[in-house]
Amino acid sequence: MKTLVVDHHLKDFDSWFDTFKANPPPAYGQWRVVRGTDNPNRVLVIGVIDDSEVNVVQEHLDSDQMQKVFAVVNDGSTQPVEFIWFDDVTPG
Repeated sequence: MKTLVVDHHLKDFDSWFDTFKANPPPAYGQWRVVRGTDNPNRVLVIGVIDDSEVNVVQEHLDSDQMQKVFAVVNDGSTQPVEFIWFDDVTPG
């Protein structure tokens, strides 16, 4: 399993959320949105993705449509959107 965290530093959550709802994550993986309690304009979109679906998710993120969405999101952000991939770690 892989985890993707998309880190947003927004100027306006409501505007971003409208864009997010119109352009949801792909149907692959399990996704959630968390919002900062101290800073409600700090948002993480977190996806847990099966290894076999990572390429499909990456293709979705790299698509022309999503690149246009990310450009709009970056215009409404205080810093560029950051995409961080994580691998599961098993203790022991």
